[in-house]
Amino acid sequence: MISQRAGGAGLVVALVMLIVMSMSALALVRAVSTSVLVAGNFAFRQAAVMAAEAGSEAAIVWLTARALLPDLYSDQPDQGYYASLPDGLDISGSAPAGATVAIDWDKDECNSGTDVTCVSASPETTKDDAGQVIQYVIHRLCRSAGSPEDSANSCLLYRESSQVSPKKGQFSYGASSRFKASSAVYYRITTRVRGPRNTIVFVQTLVHF
Repeated sequence: MISQRAGGAGLVVALVMLIVMSMSALALVRAVSTSVLVAGNFAFRQAAVMAAEAGSEAAIVWLTARALLPDLYSDQPDQGYYASLPDGLDISGSAPAGATVAIDWDKDECNSGTDVTCVSASPETTKDDAGQVIQYVIHRLCRSAGSPEDSANSCLLYRESSQVSPKKGQFSYGASSRFKASSAVYYRITTRVRGPRNTIVFVQTLVHF
């Protein structure tokens, strides 16, 4: 009788150990699967960031062709260009609370937001070999449309400095800085990439012309 009880207890212990080992193996498999999924998502994100350079380059090419023209004084929504930077802008396009202007990347009226103004992105949606869709929006960093030289307007300007070296025999703690008369306006390029597994990446670039 004692041996039968001991054998029964051993069977119970063996079953418990088998259950514990099975659960440990399952947890290990799930951990490995999660790690692989995270690594895959990171790889997709890095690929999307690299692809965003194509959108930024396309926007720079578009700006370069018009840098000295008055065409940039007014909005060109069909090209994804806006001559001023509005307050309350949401670049994601989801139109969260507090946003007054959103970018309509997906042509869904900014997630059907009713209290926001939807603005269009560039029509040049590019698909690379990986199937990633690239779009951009350009904002001139000015308070309003029109010439940046207008006194009623206010723009973020880049002005190149010219360093003047001290003359021979002159004592100076540092070279004086003089600014050239010409100045350039800053433009902000927002590039959005939508890739596999609904990967979405935003990249912003500042340029001046």
